[in-house]
Amino acid sequence: MQLGDRVVQDTSEATTNAQDEALNLGCGAPATAASVWYTYTPDQDREVVLDVTESEYSSGILVFAGTPSVDSVVGCGPGIVALRARAGKTYTIMVVADTGTSGGQLVLSLEKAPPEPRVNVSLAPRGVAFRGGAADLHGTYSCRNGELAAVSVTLFQRAGRLKIRGSFSTEIRCHGQRRRWSARVVSPVGTFARGRASARVHIFACGVITCRQDKAERDVQLAWATGPASRQPVTPPTTRPQRPRPLVEHQGHWSGVASSSASA
Repeated sequence: MQLGDRVVQDTSEATTNAQDEALNLGCGAPATAASVWYTYTPDQDREVVLDVTESEYSSGILVFAGTPSVDSVVGCGPGIVALRARAGKTYTIMVVADTGTSGGQLVLSLEKAPPEPRVNVSLAPRGVAFRGGAADLHGTYSCRNGELAAVSVTLFQRAGRLKIRGSFSTEIRCHGQRRRWSARVVSPVGTFARGRASARVHIFACGVITCRQDKAERDVQLAWATGPASRQPVTPPTTRPQRPRPLVEHQGHWSGVASSSASA
């Protein structure tokens, strides 16, 4: 295969054997039926994506650096696999029907990985404290080229010897436009009040291969909220999104088996 190739192949007559099953040991695909093989040797270091999601049957990919073996697996998973490919090294690609079907029309593409994510975040100098204990902060962010992205906020305030701390996280869209973020921060100990506090905001965005982050830190001035909502108690969110990870770190999860670093 070459970069930019899109292979369409009928695999309905393809078979499998004990070797395929043995090579799958570290990847945990439910099945390795209708296996077909390809090779790729880049002329320079490249970050690439192998994609079989357009195939008419459920399929997955196992990639080996050099001679295929359990120890030479550098990436595996259902649908899409990302790879940091090294110049002059030959990679062997095994595509399988991962539900045990007899194959069908396979569509396999080999493309350059998308650009790295780009992120920026800001934090406004003023916020609002609620008499129920929470505080609202806001700012702006921009994010592009990210498959997964999130903003996390932490707020600190001293009340005598007590250090009040609260945090908030939310997933965000990563479509390139500058947008506004807002966060309602709740501390498990103590309540936020009018006055000075210290705040920090992080933005994380991950693409196929890499992640990028940006942060802003500053003192903020909290004012009392006004109106009917100013005295309502506020409870913290029950769930928080995990910090994003690039696709390359999610590979090999057919059965929860962690993959290698997907580079060689």
